[in-house]
Amino acid sequence: MSRRFSRIAGRLTCTATLSLALATPALAQSVAPDDAAKTSSGGPQGSASPPGIRPAKSQGAPAEAIPGGRKGPPGVPQAIRWTEDWSKTPAPDAPIFDKIRHIPLDDDNGVYLSLGGEARVYYTNWHHSTLGLRANDSNDPVQTRLRLIGDLHLGPNVRAYLELGDNREYGEQFATAPNRDKLDIYQAFMDVTIPLGETSKITFRPGRFEMPLGNGKLVGVREGLNMRFTYQGLRATYILPGKLSVDAFALRPVAITPDSFDDTGDSSKSFEGVYVSSPKGIGGIGTDVYWYEMDRQTAALREGTGEDRRTNWGTRLWKRTPKVDFDLEGTLQRGSFANQDIRAWGLMLEAGYSWPSLPMKPRLGLRANAFSGDDDLSDGKAGTFVAASPRLPLISEAAFFNFSNLVDLYPSVTLKPVDNVTLMAGPDFLWRQSKADGVYIGPAGSSFAPYDGSRYIGTDFNLEASWQMTKRLSFRLYETYFAAGSTFEQHGGKNGNYFGIMSNYRF
Repeated sequence: MSRRFSRIAGRLTCTATLSLALATPALAQSVAPDDAAKTSSGGPQGSASPPGIRPAKSQGAPAEAIPGGRKGPPGVPQAIRWTEDWSKTPAPDAPIFDKIRHIPLDDDNGVYLSLGGEARVYYTNWHHSTLGLRANDSNDPVQTRLRLIGDLHLGPNVRAYLELGDNREYGEQFATAPNRDKLDIYQAFMDVTIPLGETSKITFRPGRFEMPLGNGKLVGVREGLNMRFTYQGLRATYILPGKLSVDAFALRPVAITPDSFDDTGDSSKSFEGVYVSSPKGIGGIGTDVYWYEMDRQTAALREGTGEDRRTNWGTRLWKRTPKVDFDLEGTLQRGSFANQDIRAWGLMLEAGYSWPSLPMKPRLGLRANAFSGDDDLSDGKAGTFVAASPRLPLISEAAFFNFSNLVDLYPSVTLKPVDNVTLMAGPDFLWRQSKADGVYIGPAGSSFAPYDGSRYIGTDFNLEASWQMTKRLSFRLYETYFAAGSTFEQHGGKNGNYFGIMSNYRF
């Protein structure tokens, strides 16, 4: 591990040189807050939703999912549970679920234990989940996710966090591996914070944990399945509040196996990198720069099968105001795949304009993404983009498509009929980036064979609805109908449909 961190230190020097003005990454959804003044109202908040997913009620200053980062508003459950703030002693007449979130052990020294959990039920129904890539690809399972959390705070600078998880799947036509994991250690880590001067600090986090980066698009959480992406190893974060954060990590993704207490770090994969960020980097615009490398001993693409050592260099510009929001990110991939040089790239844009003073607070949004494919499968170069841990609902909650060799354009409209309900709808138009490469389907990234003719794949017609009923209980509904283009149909593609309804209780 020390040798891997030495590699990261060298990369860190290079990355930090590019970003002297950068600072703390806020996992900001590309949506505007309802009101810039309402940053900690205590009601349902934006960071109660996973990174990149529009919340039922948005928040001006969401929690930061980095060790030692800004916590969410006091007493509000968050999607990334270790970003919650339960440091305040509950009132004597507080509900039991508030009392167990702060059990004082030594008030004078800030020692307390926080107990919590989550119960989620998610019904999903796919018609042609692989759009015809394989036969018998319809599925309608019910997912159940249970969590139990213990969070021990030993003063302001030391904490120990443990999260147990149990994940089941019922009524499925075929199994989805990340939905099946009996009682196991889902997260377990320590945070040790060392103050550096009056304001800056560095936090070391060894253990097993979730780790979305930036906007959570390329390195996300996988909220649509029971088991999110988790990693184990070492993470270290330096923070100069309001000016600079530098996040370095050397990890292995956790390999999910279905029995109890049998998950381990995947010895066939490694993940290391540096992420530097600021909310006011270039001209007052949020600015991130990063380097990370995902190594996989075996990977399969249309270009072949073999070892994949894939380095990502990227930058991100973002800003949110009550009316205008945008998030622009570009990344280059280099390295080697199956003895071929990697030459891949990705571009992501999400922007919108909101009218917070109008009825239903409408927002017009536009999302545009482009991820490279391989324009010549026989030239000895690997041009197909592969994300490290992608948030596939970037395209739609149906997750019909992987990012590889994909271009999409998604105009949308968002409405808030009442303060805690959000509706979003729009068509998402999809193309292949290169006709010489295939159409990549779902999390596994299996693909249709390349074919001549139109690049146009088809259109997703999306509807999303979220209801934050209380600060603990939320509901979400998803509907996506995929209408295949004629050329895609001629080469085996089919229309598809996805419906999902989720209930989630966090305490």
